[in-house]
Amino acid sequence: MTNNPNDTVHQRAVLELCQDTNVWNSFLEHEKEHQMVTIAHNPSLGEILEKSFGYKSFNYAVKEHGEVIGLFPTVQIGRKLVSMPHFSYGGPFLKHTVKRKYKVSEMLPTKKFEVRSFEKLTGEVFDKKISCVVPLQATVKEQIMTFKPKLRQKLRKASNLDFSVRVGGLELLDDFYDLYSKKMLKFGSPTIGKIFYKNLLEYYQFGEAGITVLNNGDKVIAAGFSLSYLNFNEICWSATDCAYDKHNLHALICWEMMKNSIGKYDYFSFGRSTKESNNHRFKKQWNPLELPIYYNYSEPVGASLKEMTFLTKIWKLQPLKTSVFFGHYISKYVY
Repeated sequence: MTNNPNDTVHQRAVLELCQDTNVWNSFLEHEKEHQMVTIAHNPSLGEILEKSFGYKSFNYAVKEHGEVIGLFPTVQIGRKLVSMPHFSYGGPFLKHTVKRKYKVSEMLPTKKFEVRSFEKLTGEVFDKKISCVVPLQATVKEQIMTFKPKLRQKLRKASNLDFSVRVGGLELLDDFYDLYSKKMLKFGSPTIGKIFYKNLLEYYQFGEAGITVLNNGDKVIAAGFSLSYLNFNEICWSATDCAYDKHNLHALICWEMMKNSIGKYDYFSFGRSTKESNNHRFKKQWNPLELPIYYNYSEPVGASLKEMTFLTKIWKLQPLKTSVFFGHYISKYVY
């Protein structure tokens, strides 16, 4: 959706609730041939967020003169509409043929909102995040040749180690969550409750929700959780055992998940990172498309809890059990 906040000339569009998933999916099935459709526009996500956090979900069709020209997934958190919490993307998704400009503030039924998008939609924007998306090749051999030589060498060494790979769903949830919750505590971040991931595995529709696990014997040493929609697959959450860092497990688990995406999807996403962080630099090795993400706000915002480093230090001091217990409640509002 193109919208320069400084533009004064704009058109009006209206939002109407769209509960017909066939209409929703058909619209995006056609549009994926012209523009990238991410997991955030899967119509089943809102209900899962509702089940997990108590939000209210609203999937809107964007209409002009009675014609559907776009879609807009949202959830309501208090008095604010957010598109989409706990995910990197969201916002209004318009037909590729639409060239007119619209003001998000005039479309939404609430005055307070946060909209995540690949474009600037308001004058109040947080722009420190970036998404890395790898276009998938036809074969594994072709894919690996798109990587930087140093990464190819790391993957060869890691792949030669005697680690086993398991791919599945609910049966691997405990393996994933135990490792992931420990990683989040180490980083000083609240951990989303296991119920969220369980709900994704049980209720996610129109795509696949899955877990990939690396084992060294009986020991889980890396795990990743992925979601797909249409021709797009993303590793949304991952963790590794730091005792095995010298074996490049982060690269290996990503590669295993990417290999399983080849031939099934057109894009493999690493999700969001802070620009020029270590995580961003890791993703650059894979020769991705680098897409800036804009958090568009209805009003100026101050520092978030995530940016308060002293809280991070305090959070690290607690036991794992309490970090998991309190983490889910905090993550309802820190998303």
